[in-house]
Amino acid sequence: MSFTSTVKEEVSRLETTRLEDISELSAIMRIAATITPNISITIESNAVARRTFKLIKNIYGITPKITIRNKKLGKGFTYILNITEKNKELLEDLSIIDNNKYLSIPKEYIISDEDSLRAYLRGVFLVSGSVNDPKTSRYHLEFLVDNLEYAKFITSLMNGMNLNSKIISREKKYMVYIK
Repeated sequence: MSFTSTVKEEVSRLETTRLEDISELSAIMRIAATITPNISITIESNAVARRTFKLIKNIYGITPKITIRNKKLGKGFTYILNITEKNKELLEDLSIIDNNKYLSIPKEYIISDEDSLRAYLRGVFLVSGSVNDPKTSRYHLEFLVDNLEYAKFITSLMNGMNLNSKIISREKKYMVYIK
């Protein structure tokens, strides 16, 4: 198991408050969800898929349908959580849509205090992050996101915590990283 997988598994077991759960789920959904009439959340980690399932069920009383697929080349599985009910309520509550318009960054209440901010960044890490083992090389944490505006938003959150993050473009995506 990779160091990143080990860290994600450990982070997925954290006990959190309801407000932290909403912030974390907002980040997870923003990055990993595909929104059609239904919501489909694609996750590559079993621990993160279980946590996401639990968050959705505990906060909204919705039981997502889970589909498990083999990854290409037989290296593990991909977990897809499908939500077919309360979609608009869920997306508005998580500050992903507002008045049927997609919000490129969440509203302030999602990251209104330090605990919510940390929870949001935890959600970003769980679905788009990787970290190397500091015992084997220099510490390096990165998040891979789809658009520049969101990458700048994540960078501003991290830099607000004195983490000195930077952005680079990588294969039609953007990497937010710290070394």
